[in-house]
Amino acid sequence: MLHFYDSSPYWHVDVQRARLKPASALSDSRIKCLIWGEDLLAYIHFIPTNLFDLHLVVQYQDVQRASTEIMQSLPYEICSVPPPHHLESIFSDPDQPKSFPHSVLLEMTIPDEKRHMDDAGLVFIHPQCQIYLDVNDTSRSVSLPPFPDTIRFPTRTASLDSMIELCLDPPTGRIHTERDGMISVWISYFLSYTLRNEPRALPNDDLEREHAEVVHSLKPENQPFLENRIRGGTRDTILLAKGRREILEKLGKYEEARRPLVQHGPGNPQFWAERRARRKLQEEQALANQK
Repeated sequence: MLHFYDSSPYWHVDVQRARLKPASALSDSRIKCLIWGEDLLAYIHFIPTNLFDLHLVVQYQDVQRASTEIMQSLPYEICSVPPPHHLESIFSDPDQPKSFPHSVLLEMTIPDEKRHMDDAGLVFIHPQCQIYLDVNDTSRSVSLPPFPDTIRFPTRTASLDSMIELCLDPPTGRIHTERDGMISVWISYFLSYTLRNEPRALPNDDLEREHAEVVHSLKPENQPFLENRIRGGTRDTILLAKGRREILEKLGKYEEARRPLVQHGPGNPQFWAERRARRKLQEEQALANQK
């Protein structure tokens, strides 16, 4: 059963201040940022998600300065060993690339048992060009009082555009099952918690009015993805990416339309061969023990 909220489930300003200390450090240094990820979902869109890693989006030229400011003012350092949930599955790629290879990942230096329960243990600093957001476009973001206007949150439309583009046209050019799985969950949260009218599709096969309005608020090239998702259609990323490219071509956005199409990871045939060999050996040993 879903529980809907008409305000943030993390409503107390002290909780928000503790969680957003890294963003406040940037604001104190006059670095604008957008809040992305679960904090965006919870504070602005009233989605009752747990708060995991803190995602901050800044202008490309501010990435290194933002990282330095946080490390100088708060107990964070560069994360030397990315956690498994931000690495590609070894099943898909033996090199296990990062979810966000162009971003800076910081980790708190205070041990878990000594830090405040609302502290963000991991903080991403994303360049805006890699997340398909624009820090300076205030028409697609909102503020959260009492925080200063230099800390903003993408609107639902901007968030969905960002997430869809990151899935269908990732800067790395490859599907990343860990990253894309996380984003897919966020999109599901938007559909489940901010679009409450049922059924989503009417008997005449039109989308329900509120759902249709959200679809039409997106960039034209991203609308089919969301409508397909609302209708429970295909999850074939490459097929959806091809459809998006066709729309971009028709819109005259040739540079975006003619970039190399997103591809699957290389796979890991050696891993699977070794796994099959181990399983076969175990089965043979089990049979031998029965004799």
